[in-house]
Amino acid sequence: MKLYQGLTQVTLNTEMADDSPNYAITTQLTAPLHYTPSELYHYIDTVLRAGSRHDENNLRFVTDAAFIAENYDFDKVAFTAKLTDFEDKMAFARNIVADLNRHISINIDLDKHEYQLIFVD
Repeated sequence: MKLYQGLTQVTLNTEMADDSPNYAITTQLTAPLHYTPSELYHYIDTVLRAGSRHDENNLRFVTDAAFIAENYDFDKVAFTAKLTDFEDKMAFARNIVADLNRHISINIDLDKHEYQLIFVD
């Protein structure tokens, strides 16, 4: 599955990973992400409805950098509110698309209280 799918569809007791205070989000990857899992959750939360089917969401917000730069409300989350010029918005959009479209597996370790994002790099 792709990272954006894992962020919107994997829950534990009806809570998304970032909303679960007793669970840490860990990553296993070779190439680093541009943004932290928490930042990615905050972005996803503003553009996609959790648990929705693909046809119920505008997936251009996770696949099309030009669309994101032109249509995303950068004031919605703190880490994008500081982006004001076109070049910075385009860099953000390209990086968010690159991160969200990486392939992952997700493991929920109940003993360690971890959401483990395992990237297929």
